[in-house]
Amino acid sequence: MLIVPCRQTSSQLATALVAWDEGRPAARAVADALPLLAMAARVEIVTVGDLRGDPSRDSRQLVRHLASHGIEAHATNLTRDQGSVAGTLLSHAVDVQADLLVMGGYGHSRLREIVLGGTTRRILQTMTVPVMMAH
Repeated sequence: MLIVPCRQTSSQLATALVAWDEGRPAARAVADALPLLAMAARVEIVTVGDLRGDPSRDSRQLVRHLASHGIEAHATNLTRDQGSVAGTLLSHAVDVQADLLVMGGYGHSRLREIVLGGTTRRILQTMTVPVMMAH
């Protein structure tokens, strides 16, 4: 699914971010977004580590996979300092002037979302760039 914010002003695709957590929904989103990623001038795979700055995900295999499709990508490990994963991703998207965010969408039970929050829900509520999401 491609979700576009109501205030979208640009239709170019210079920079695409891939939020990578090694999960099935993220892999599905990447597979679905391959045609869009191939059109992007720059593709960045973003992982978000915990509060200590330890990157919790390895994106090297995804970089190789995209290269096999003719897509040059580089990886960035971000640290979730004080905020949420969603806030970290969206802040980085603004910093690099991203035109697209590709990510897996995951639904939790209502109780679990109230207690733990939900990255998917927060991205949808506060997104500033188009988001390609798959489950």
